[in-house]
Amino acid sequence: MKKKLKILGYLLVVAFILIQFYPMDKPLVSVENPNDLLQNNKVQKNVALILKSACYDCHSNTSKFPWYSNIAPSKWLVYNHINEGRDELNFSEWNTLEKDDKAELLDDISSVILDGEMPIKGYTFLHSEANLSETDRKAIVKWADRMLDSLYE
Repeated sequence: MKKKLKILGYLLVVAFILIQFYPMDKPLVSVENPNDLLQNNKVQKNVALILKSACYDCHSNTSKFPWYSNIAPSKWLVYNHINEGRDELNFSEWNTLEKDDKAELLDDISSVILDGEMPIKGYTFLHSEANLSETDRKAIVKWADRMLDSLYE
């Protein structure tokens, strides 16, 4: 029995080492984002700070990659979350969007924030600064509603 556990342990170590070589494209990061929401729109300072700390890692081109994002299998999850987040909403591309697309996204932002769907639990578990208080949630929703109204003025 002890011999089987030892062999299993070696196999797990070898498997862990081998999965590190599985190729996966790291999402690109850009410091130059001329179409970014916060660069081109008047967003209250408190809301901008909330968006930066709770949303921008997955929903912009300015993602930050912590140490564990370089180790499989956690990097697979991190890269996947960032790619999916950017596909859904990328604040760095905000000014390239059509008015109707912006309206839909603002409505979605309000919904997912009010319902507590965002930020996702796995992210807030590792990034406590992204935990949103009720006041933070209300501020984001109020901002999104005001911005939505301003699109059609």
